[in-house]
Amino acid sequence: MSRKTVYYHDPLHDDFAPTHGHIQPKPIGADFPYEHSSPLWNALAFVVYRMVMTPFLFFYCKLVFGLRIENRKALRELPGGYFLYGNHTNTLADAFIPTLLAFPRRANIVTAADTVSIPGVRNIVQMLGAVPLADTIDGTRQFLAALHRRLERCQAVMIYPEAHIWPYYNGIRPFPDTAFAYPVREQVPAVGVVVVYRQRKLLRFLPPCITVVVSNPFYPDHTLPPRSARKDLHRKIYTFMCDTVARRNSYAHINYVPAQDTQQAAQ
Repeated sequence: MSRKTVYYHDPLHDDFAPTHGHIQPKPIGADFPYEHSSPLWNALAFVVYRMVMTPFLFFYCKLVFGLRIENRKALRELPGGYFLYGNHTNTLADAFIPTLLAFPRRANIVTAADTVSIPGVRNIVQMLGAVPLADTIDGTRQFLAALHRRLERCQAVMIYPEAHIWPYYNGIRPFPDTAFAYPVREQVPAVGVVVVYRQRKLLRFLPPCITVVVSNPFYPDHTLPPRSARKDLHRKIYTFMCDTVARRNSYAHINYVPAQDTQQAAQ
């Protein structure tokens, strides 16, 4: 079977998500409702997250993605809240998997503003754990406070440091250490989560199956200055992610090729 080829220019900023460019993001400022005090809203959020979506996602991911999770016990043994860092390679799976990883705890996902900018669904995606990044200084304070409160409740926070989706990419793209300031600030563990793809033995015309490999927790080094501590966490998790996709020989359902390679070949 011939595979699709995608040409990229910038591994840090190119975005191949199906929704890219189709949603107009709304500004996220200090007035954004990161927390809801309404008992009705919170009761409905419990029903949507726990009673509807969690069982649905379990069966959906098993049947559609053939999902396997390795070393989830490393998360069960953590006594409090923690951050997860994963490769961003699947629109649906990346939204669904954190819920299954963190169970029975609640999972939250740090998202871009466009996630909560779709008319009529902002409340639903928030109920499912979306925590959008803010655009202003005051909004960022509210965002950081929201993450702190979730960690205090012993919840998980999922971050995709690559930021942009490359569907079915079987490598790890470079990403900055900026997002690793959060566990340093909160003094909680950071855990690497790597999606690797398995070619199907049957029905090979379908997209590949997914295995999620979870690292053991990495703790911020409190003896280092904050900037050095976040660089240390970045190095450890990036190394784990790269080693995992190489060791598992993640299947390339789509070929990603640097655009300059084709230009040089044409010359």
